[in-house]
Amino acid sequence: METNTLWASVIGGITVWIVYLIGGVDELIRALTILMAIDLTLGVMVAWLIKDVDSRKAFKGLLKKTAMILMVVAAVQLDNATDSGDFMRNAMILFLIGMEGISMIENLGHLGIKVPRFLQNAFTQLKNDKEDKPKDGEDKPKDGEDK
Repeated sequence: METNTLWASVIGGITVWIVYLIGGVDELIRALTILMAIDLTLGVMVAWLIKDVDSRKAFKGLLKKTAMILMVVAAVQLDNATDSGDFMRNAMILFLIGMEGISMIENLGHLGIKVPRFLQNAFTQLKNDKEDKPKDGEDKPKDGEDK
């Protein structure tokens, strides 16, 4: 087997394995991946602008992105274990998209770019919707009650 064929086989196998673990590639995964790349790029731009480019901070950012992907893998496994379709996976991805959106808006602010209020509200609402939903068996707090 030629070296190029070997590397193509190894990379192809790893790619298929990752796609399986994240529950396939659909619009949500594409959106999350694109937003993660944009956020990472904006973070590097902010660091460069304020002259604080640091490989440790960049590595920490990559670790956070890896942890986010691992959370999607965990949600897929929970879906498989509970036979709940894609509910937990999709909820996790939407939460992470909201987090990425908020981070992008913060980075744009550091770059001096104003973001329309409706866009800020959309990402904040997406994040809050996923955090505030009661778990099965929990009652929603009544008005005036703390969570």
